[in-house]
Amino acid sequence: MLRDAAPPLPLPMRPPDDHGRPAEPCWSTADTAVLAMSLFTTWAARTGRVLRNAPISELTPAELIEFWADDQLEDMAPDPFPAPRAHTTLIAVDVVGFGRRCRDTASQRRVRRDMYERLGAAFAAAGLPWPDCRREDRGDGALIVAPAGVDPVHCLDRLAHHLAVILRGHNRFAGDAARLRLRMAVHHGYVERDAYGVFSPATMHLFRLLEARAFKEALRAAGTDLGVITSDTLYTEAVLRGGRGALAGYRPLRVSCKEIRRAKAWLRLPSGLVTDLDDR
Repeated sequence: MLRDAAPPLPLPMRPPDDHGRPAEPCWSTADTAVLAMSLFTTWAARTGRVLRNAPISELTPAELIEFWADDQLEDMAPDPFPAPRAHTTLIAVDVVGFGRRCRDTASQRRVRRDMYERLGAAFAAAGLPWPDCRREDRGDGALIVAPAGVDPVHCLDRLAHHLAVILRGHNRFAGDAARLRLRMAVHHGYVERDAYGVFSPATMHLFRLLEARAFKEALRAAGTDLGVITSDTLYTEAVLRGGRGALAGYRPLRVSCKEIRRAKAWLRLPSGLVTDLDDR
């Protein structure tokens, strides 16, 4: 949708010829310049892109191609749920130690790239539709909203398994700055959507789980590449559907964070000794 776009300019036209053929625009150099400025301004308002402040003859083909490309238009991006409100699977991830001193800006850029690439590979290995997910960047992490039809239980077993394997392979020969360790929270529920993203009590609960002190301390004590936490409601639903065997690696954990007081959650770590790290 156009934002703050200038109204279309009337085109100076030649009169029709004797045979009634359509008239053609009759532009002077000044007309062409005004029209070009209108087109550039409209496209910049629509896409948020800007061009280098230089004569157009000095702009490179690459700059012009990048400016005019339509690959980032919102109306062309896949929409995981077209309705303003939908019930869906929610995943939040956070890079452990993203701001450590050993990581300069270049290192952080690589870590962010590695995070998205490894997540995409894990989704594909788990049979989950990564390209169709809505992704909202969080700087040192991301919120992932799965499209309708994705079974959240598959995020607890398949996705957790494949992501752990992929991270283990990535970190085998990685240096300290390049090592990628993740906290991942999984929940489901209704979400609302506006022009800025998604929001709802379900998303708030998801991030409370992700940021819970007990979760962070459990992962720190284990020293593993991945920790997964999920809500009690999602875990219980998975068990009732016959998933107890696939979820055997999860252990109960009590978390407290802001409005949450000793809420029951479920944690997946190699070590089962996590209940002593409950939030008080």
